[in-house]
Amino acid sequence: MTPITNDEVPVDPTEPMRARMVAAFARAASTIAWEGSLQEVLDDLAAEVLSASRATSCAMIIVSQTENSVQMYGSAGYPDGYVDRLNDVLAARAPLISLEAYRSRVEIIRGIRNIVDRDPRFAALGDLIREADWTTLVSIPLMVRNDRVGVLTAIYSATTEPDDVEIAFLEAMADHGAIAIHTARLLAEAEEKAALEERNRMARDIHDVVAQSLFSIRLRTKALQIIANRSDPEGALLSGLATLESTADRAVEDMRALVLHLQPSDLRGADLVDAIRRYAEIISDGDAPAVKVRSVDALPVLAGEIEVQIYHIAREAIANCVDHARASRLSVEVGPMWRNGTELLYLEISDDGRGFDLDTVPQGHMGVQNMRSRAAEIGAEIAITSSAAGTEVRVELPLARTGPVPAE
Repeated sequence: MTPITNDEVPVDPTEPMRARMVAAFARAASTIAWEGSLQEVLDDLAAEVLSASRATSCAMIIVSQTENSVQMYGSAGYPDGYVDRLNDVLAARAPLISLEAYRSRVEIIRGIRNIVDRDPRFAALGDLIREADWTTLVSIPLMVRNDRVGVLTAIYSATTEPDDVEIAFLEAMADHGAIAIHTARLLAEAEEKAALEERNRMARDIHDVVAQSLFSIRLRTKALQIIANRSDPEGALLSGLATLESTADRAVEDMRALVLHLQPSDLRGADLVDAIRRYAEIISDGDAPAVKVRSVDALPVLAGEIEVQIYHIAREAIANCVDHARASRLSVEVGPMWRNGTELLYLEISDDGRGFDLDTVPQGHMGVQNMRSRAAEIGAEIAITSSAAGTEVRVELPLARTGPVPAE
């Protein structure tokens, strides 16, 4: 039998690419095990996609749990200035192709230049897409079991169209990305749970130790007041004891507010508006301003993360007013609204206090920054205005539902 020579062996033209894909897949597996930041891990995964495929750029995008916003977290191969132009497109409310793919399994969009040219909202990206010669976008959801956590996007030029082998490779790399994001979220949840447990422990300690001491001071003050009233009803001692009692009462109120701040209310199964109202009632005892909390309409069902952050923003604004504004009136309003066919959740807190200068907030006063950070975490916009006539904090969060504006 005549042996087969090298020249007679059938050549599979896809074999070198398949070898690169296997190597990239193996390196990706070790990347996930590396204890780097999620940003670095997803950047490396996107770079591995480019090393083994014919894509010209790749991104691993995290989608918010409410599906309202996206963040390019890991990327490779994008031209300079792309992210800034993408932000301009998002500001123009252009439809996000990646979000459409997020809700399906695999989406292959050909002729993306035509899509961009037909919609003026994509104007900021038009020149860049033509210069890069992008023609096809492949989007694959990042899924863990049935949980969608993000989307992988790979972009191709006219000379590098993806085939079935390449799509299968992208799906495998998407699985790696999904595991990385899911793992990072689990770690963050574990850290948050540990932090909450520590805060709860501190709250219990403060309540058990400080509350008992303050209660003892109040009882002793009452006893001394009785003695002083009998022996020296007109003396300065009685006045001093009354001041001491008032100070102890105020310390109890401060302690209750501190414990409430350390130990956030559990909103599961509780109405958000009722939770805000309960907090306002607790913190506004004594000479605090009159607080009115209301909702103009029934609230839509909110994700737990959104509900907690909206609640904390309301608490921060209420506490700031009570502590600093010297207001006589504080109004809190929360509810849904529609603008340009998109449903929004809004929260508005306003008072008639003395106001403050946003540019000269003293160092160490973190209230304004905390509210802005919480709003950013859920993709909400926050506007804070303040003058001698009062202060207003307004938060607006786009919700997932879109459609025609409901009839009044």
